[in-house]
Amino acid sequence: ERFEVVDQLCVRMDATEQVCGEKLETDNVALIVVLRFTEDDTDAGLVVSNTHLYWKPSACFERLQQQVLLQRAISKMQAKYPQYACISCGDYNTTPDDAGYALLTMPRPVTLNEWQLDNLLPQTQTDEEEDDSDDSDSAKPLSYSEMAAAGTCAETDKSKSKRRKLEDEEREIEQQLQRDTQRVEQLVTTMQEEGQVLKSCYGTYADVDPSYRTEQWKGEPVYTNYSLWKGTLDYIFYSPSKLAVHEVLSLPKEDRLMPGIPNDKFSSDHVSLVARFGFNR
Repeated sequence: ERFEVVDQLCVRMDATEQVCGEKLETDNVALIVVLRFTEDDTDAGLVVSNTHLYWKPSACFERLQQQVLLQRAISKMQAKYPQYACISCGDYNTTPDDAGYALLTMPRPVTLNEWQLDNLLPQTQTDEEEDDSDDSDSAKPLSYSEMAAAGTCAETDKSKSKRRKLEDEEREIEQQLQRDTQRVEQLVTTMQEEGQVLKSCYGTYADVDPSYRTEQWKGEPVYTNYSLWKGTLDYIFYSPSKLAVHEVLSLPKEDRLMPGIPNDKFSSDHVSLVARFGFNR
């Protein structure tokens, strides 16, 4: 009753060909709803998004594309409703030390470390593909020392062919790395130019409960997911220039979650995040 829905949008998170020329196949979506306060005489409201980004741990490149797509959609909504604050929440499948988190929350320009940049590079070959690509014909070309031990320093036709094949493969790998690096740099630049800086509601949770503090994840909780893998993947981001966080829901203690959830007290493998906001006046 406090809100009226004035606009809404479903964002197909696979439509990333408009971001970097290729379409994903994840079936992820984001929902954006625009809410206007019915109890307020002023034109106050919220642009709220909720999403679930691609789950695969190594798919940082795919999630970055999805983040750009989501930020563009949010920005378009905010252009229509410039007075409205933004809340963006969901399962980002991104830990607080990932590049995706930094690009959402850090002041511009964002400087990513080498580990973050390496993780953003596309994973072009799966373990299964690596196993299938093992060709006994191309394995272990003769070294010069082996040829010399055989009584000659001249390359045979077979060893020369193998050497040239390896050189071609190395050259292609280097060229592909350069192309991938350029794609990542472009996405990082786009994210910074088009996306606003948001803040995480639980980004200082360790100040409330020091038992959750870790050097790696700063003030975020140690976990929002507690199953076979335990860590923080879920967030409520907001625009700090227009909103202030008054309260957040405390996370359940670990002894209630062990050895993992879902259990008889928690129906999901993710815990609930709840925040109470107030408008900055």
